[in-house]
Amino acid sequence: MLRAHLAGRGTLVLAVAALLLFAAALAWPSAPAPAEGLLVTDLRGRALLLLDPAQPKAVRRIPLPGGPHELLRLPDGRVAVSLEQSGALALVDVDAGAVETLEVGGLPHGLALDGATLLVTDRSMDAVRRFDLETWRELGLRPVEPWPHAVAVLPSGEVAVASAQAGVLSMGDHHYETGALTESVAVASDGRVAVAAALDGRVEVRSADGALLARHEVGGRPVRVAFSPDGGRLAVALSARGAVALIEGGEVRVTSVAGVPDGLAFSSDGRVLFVSDVYGGAVSGVRSADGALIAVMPVGDGTGALLAWSGR
Repeated sequence: MLRAHLAGRGTLVLAVAALLLFAAALAWPSAPAPAEGLLVTDLRGRALLLLDPAQPKAVRRIPLPGGPHELLRLPDGRVAVSLEQSGALALVDVDAGAVETLEVGGLPHGLALDGATLLVTDRSMDAVRRFDLETWRELGLRPVEPWPHAVAVLPSGEVAVASAQAGVLSMGDHHYETGALTESVAVASDGRVAVAAALDGRVEVRSADGALLARHEVGGRPVRVAFSPDGGRLAVALSARGAVALIEGGEVRVTSVAGVPDGLAFSSDGRVLFVSDVYGGAVSGVRSADGALIAVMPVGDGTGALLAWSGR
């Protein structure tokens, strides 16, 4: 994710992370480990990691030709990875460990599927770029508000874009002011859209037609949001607080996790929320029903985006 995190981790952050790593077991004492694996981007390690939560020490590493930012599963079973600093996309066959690189230029970041088209945000162009999945030919630009960061597609087919510099959520042709440094967007199966304004410490949820449903002043510099598979819970990574918030029915529960949280992913059954540590490289497991921290797994150098993975 593009952001100015805390200038340094500092002694306090390191101490808290160390205590968490010491206190949390690498097994799953409070809940069974999810059956599926977890794909983890390692930005500083320049790799895609495949983690089995039941065996967290057995991490499989797939080297990449650049630091990975966002992940998206493609219809053919491969995973698209944005390599922003390298101006490229990586197409990864996880089973084979094979990587195909597409040099696209610019600053590719956010990823989403729109039918047979891959959508890619690019803040160097203030646009969403479009690539045909069969030929990988670029189809043209969709101009958006300044510094588009995250993109998602609603069940209706409309495209939602979080533009960081503008502090705007775009939904189709409609634009909503959401707050300073809006850089994350998530869509529930019923079409609800959530965004986080990092500098304002605010999370908003809108209906599929743009109506404001809820506003939560969570503080702690929220940098990413994610809905549970059933849409009943909303997770928020609070990067300046070393914590994750779980919002359900208007109630907000906050759980401390390892390091500086960034990426979020629910297990396919929604029982576990995984949270990555962008500086320390750990992945925390949180029981989503009550927000309890149940595992901390050191896996990389600087972990970011996460994706539940059950194979092709």
